[in-house]
Amino acid sequence: MKKREYVKQCWKRFIFENKLDEKLSPIVKDSWIRSKEMNVDPFQRYGQMKKIEIDHYKPLIECSVPFMEGLYSIVKGSGFLVILCNEKGQLLKSIGDADTLKMAADIQFVEGADWSEQAMGTNAIGTSIVINQPVQIYAEEHYSEICQAWTCSAAPIHDSKGKIIGVLNVSGPYEKVHPHTLGMVVSAVKAIEYQLELIEKTEKNIMMQRFLEATTNNMKESILIFDTEGLIIKVNDQLKKLLQLNHSCLEGKKISEVFSNKSIISNRPRHLQNHELHLKIKQSNKVFHVLVDKLPIYKDSQWIGSMMIIKEIQKIRQFINHLSGNQAKITFSDMIGKHPQFLQKVNEAKLAAKTDSNVLILGESGTGKEMFAQAIHNESDRKHKPFIAINCGGIPRDLLGSELFGYADGAFTGAKKGGSAGKFELADGGTLFLDEIGEMSLEMQVLLLRVIQEKEVVRIGGHKVLPVDVRIIAATNKNLREEVEKGSFREDLFFRLNVMPITLPSLRERKEDIPLLVHHFIEKNCEKLNKPFPEIKPDFFQALIHYHWPGNIRELQNIVERTLNKLTKPVLTIKDLPEEIIKTDSKPKSETVFIHRDEMKKQSILQALRLYNGNITKAAQYLGISRSTFYRQMQRFQIPY
Repeated sequence: MKKREYVKQCWKRFIFENKLDEKLSPIVKDSWIRSKEMNVDPFQRYGQMKKIEIDHYKPLIECSVPFMEGLYSIVKGSGFLVILCNEKGQLLKSIGDADTLKMAADIQFVEGADWSEQAMGTNAIGTSIVINQPVQIYAEEHYSEICQAWTCSAAPIHDSKGKIIGVLNVSGPYEKVHPHTLGMVVSAVKAIEYQLELIEKTEKNIMMQRFLEATTNNMKESILIFDTEGLIIKVNDQLKKLLQLNHSCLEGKKISEVFSNKSIISNRPRHLQNHELHLKIKQSNKVFHVLVDKLPIYKDSQWIGSMMIIKEIQKIRQFINHLSGNQAKITFSDMIGKHPQFLQKVNEAKLAAKTDSNVLILGESGTGKEMFAQAIHNESDRKHKPFIAINCGGIPRDLLGSELFGYADGAFTGAKKGGSAGKFELADGGTLFLDEIGEMSLEMQVLLLRVIQEKEVVRIGGHKVLPVDVRIIAATNKNLREEVEKGSFREDLFFRLNVMPITLPSLRERKEDIPLLVHHFIEKNCEKLNKPFPEIKPDFFQALIHYHWPGNIRELQNIVERTLNKLTKPVLTIKDLPEEIIKTDSKPKSETVFIHRDEMKKQSILQALRLYNGNITKAAQYLGISRSTFYRQMQRFQIPY
């Protein structure tokens, strides 16, 4: 039963029969009980509106909105709302797509609505206030039925004394839920709390000099403070490192003597926010691609100077990539297999990781091409930089260009204001994995070839040339040489990509690895399903080995998971496998593959040790052999004690 159906049944039993399933999340269970005790109507059709003294919350709103907009820019267009509430659970500010805002308005999920537990029952906003911790409430986990089309992730915002002063919430369609959503909300809340603390300290003017020294030098961003005459008063260590200049070249100089950019040397109390520019240094003629916030500083309503916060675009993108999951997780140590052909490909990939050359990974679907790409990245000097994957066959041709190269402000109707960076910019310094490269159109191949050759990109509709340092790993299940001969793939691009080719074997070519892969997938799924590791009968392995595996490792993983989900006893036999595995008739008659006897013995010993948590006496009894024989077999197969 799918999670949503299961929770729906639990909700109905609790609402109509007052029966509570103990397998539910403790947070949800406790909240349902509280909701019923408070006589919350689970079938109410609208949220409850309450009057709010909005002026009281202006400092919180003004501080939170930039972070809300930053969070919204990540989820824009996907049906999500970013919402700020006060400490009582009343909505103060909503940002989202027009259609989603309209859906929210239909149930009065709007500014001024009361979304506390007392009003709406279990929901991320109200429940996070009650338990004073971040929480994600999924679909039917909501107590009120009108909320069950949504999944909400919320975290309370605290003041410097630890008191809850508000809640930040992201709500969206239940089917688009992801654990990373709550992580992004928590990160944004921490940033808001940090910003509020800075404002409080600034307003009180507590030991300004010590504050500047301690805070600015410990910030990741570069800081520059200058007075109304444009004289630089203070810079932090990060700025000196960024510009490669010392105190004497900066402090005491006029800002116009150091920089050439008109937008930042203007002697006016002008506020710039997230202003992207190429920072030009007069002394060295160096140029830095940065994001600038220019904040006027006032004392008793009088402008006394400005502070500039300068962030390197590359570091911001690394942070966004981290939040968005644009990181390689697989390493070579995660690779499962001992077949000589497979090990040879692993060695080829390790050699490729030591270079900066482009790699072309070939192989059937499901053979692990992206896993190899991630492992190469994690073994390379670029391992701490972004790993961004894009499926060239899964994106419409007219959109692939803007995905890869980005677009400038006003490049086309509906383009985001300020433009958008493409995958090449986001992957700068790291690796770009181009999956299904054989599906790319000839027009796009021309643009890709230019970027690879020139190591620079121009956004669609733009003119600025942006240098990019990206390592390309491409993959395809097509024969690109044949595609070149057909004229559907450019020969010059093929040669650019085919510097270090790696052709992965199909599962049919490395059937000796099937027992190892099966053990790995069973162990992984048993842990996830909280089941004991089952005994595996030889006929189970034999059936898997005789199957022809058109879907390769991906199909094997699917079969193992499907089998374990239906398993009701602690033993796996051929009868537990799907019919297509048992009755396959596509295996060549001449092909007879058997599990090597020694491998079977080794796997039996490993399985017995797993079952009895390393207890050798019980493991030997389980296999029906003496302890001394068990020890000899462990030594023979080099199994550590």
